[in-house]
Amino acid sequence: MRTLVTGGTGFIGSHLVERLRERGEDVLAVARDDRYGDVVRRAGVPVVLADLNNGVSWDRLLDGVTAIYHVAGVTRCRTSREYYEGNADSTKHLLEMCRRFGSSLRRFVYVSSLTATGPSLDGTPLVEEAPYHPVSDYGRSKMLAEMEVLRMEDVFPTTIVRPCAVYGPRDRDMYAYICLIKKGIEPLIGFHDKFLSLIHVDDLIEGILLAGSSRASIGRTYFIASECAYSYHEIGATIGRVLQCHPHCIRLPHALVYCIGAVVEGVGKITHQNVFFNLGKVKESIQPGWVCSVERAKAELGFQQHIDLEEGMRKTCCWYRDHGWLS
Repeated sequence: MRTLVTGGTGFIGSHLVERLRERGEDVLAVARDDRYGDVVRRAGVPVVLADLNNGVSWDRLLDGVTAIYHVAGVTRCRTSREYYEGNADSTKHLLEMCRRFGSSLRRFVYVSSLTATGPSLDGTPLVEEAPYHPVSDYGRSKMLAEMEVLRMEDVFPTTIVRPCAVYGPRDRDMYAYICLIKKGIEPLIGFHDKFLSLIHVDDLIEGILLAGSSRASIGRTYFIASECAYSYHEIGATIGRVLQCHPHCIRLPHALVYCIGAVVEGVGKITHQNVFFNLGKVKESIQPGWVCSVERAKAELGFQQHIDLEEGMRKTCCWYRDHGWLS
């Protein structure tokens, strides 16, 4: 019995691999890059560096694999097409290879995203049955990937997990924001409070594993998120307390944020670099709320949030300091 984790050297994937190994499982990681490959190998897990869309000997790779956690995905791109290739197309191809060569497969868990569903426009936490309304190419590519998973639910047992925004050790996106706070700047987008479901990676991994091991989760979709929503100002203020600094709040008009996103995206195309804060991310950032309900996960999986915002930020900042990311 073997468990395969795609994107196993990434932020979420590396934490998932470590937890699976702690449970004594035989794990194999597949990834396009080797970002946290050293962490994964120290856990005793072999890493196969490959693009899911091509160059993989699937008959050999899937031999004896009983569970797959499909975490791999693209969050930084130069073009819109790259989101669809890295999220929707790769998921479709992986599922087809599982159908052809995964004779031992007993569970396929797809780690999607709240962005696949879309934002909460009135502040009410979204439930899993909410209609799809993604606002970015990233969100639409994750939505299409979910649809591919749903098409396979009669072929082998599938489960979809939709995390909200995630932070914790090894995360580079929250790190960039924390660095701004440390420099005394707390940027807030727009002139009205926006709200966010935000979960520490340890709690997310627990939710993913509950979804992957429960018979009740077969054919089901779950939001895995904090049990309450936080305002962006509350998040910044919490980071400030942890760092013992007092950042100056700067509110940025939506029009200015669009200009910044356009410039960053343009620079990325000119320099051939994958950038995070492109126009798609701007469309996501100006939404009034990215909040979702975890009632289904609590009722059916027994999921609970164990790490609150302050404790989670303290753990995260300590890790950044211990590893030389923060002075």
